[in-house]
Amino acid sequence: MMDFPKVNTLDNWLNKNGSPAIDAFIEKNLAISNKVIAELKNQNINIEQFAKKLDKKPKKIAKWLSGQHNLSLTAITKMEAALGVDLINIEP
Repeated sequence: MMDFPKVNTLDNWLNKNGSPAIDAFIEKNLAISNKVIAELKNQNINIEQFAKKLDKKPKKIAKWLSGQHNLSLTAITKMEAALGVDLINIEP
């Protein structure tokens, strides 16, 4: 059985170098990923089907939805189009 590292390098870096902007980015990135996952469940679409709609490999989509990937506006917009939903609401 593999032991997990006792020291979390990412947590240490964020504690030392984090900022409100980084915290907000992480929070929004996770929120978008969670919203996509919820919509996939709502529409009964699996990762393989979603990947096909986006012309991507399922492994890439899983990375996008992990919450640890820097989602580009292009990727978010493609996911919105594929799901027929707004993932980011921009108020005028």
